Amino acid sequence: MWNKIPAAVAAGHSELRTVLPEARARGFAVEDGEVTTGFASVAAAVVDHTGRPVAGLAVTFRSEAYDEAGRAWLAEQATRAAREVSRRLGAR
Repeated sequence: MWNKIPAAVAAGHSELRTVLPEARARGFAVEDGEVTTGFASVAAAVVDHTGRPVAGLAVTFRSEAYDEAGRAWLAEQATRAAREVSRRLGAR
């Protein structure tokens, strides 16, 4: 899960279309070093009352600061927070 996303994703929609379903299925997206070398992020969508994404909630951290279990915990916290914000926006 924490493997780097190929650089081609930034350049092409077809590659992105393979990454997005994985993020949707997990409920959050991950990146490790693609944005800033040495940092990783987890992010979850915030949706409105229609279920459409209106924002993203991300946690960024030094890549070496968290192991797989720690990253899973951060992803759960980000997902939980995004769900709460979504609920407050009227999401079901």
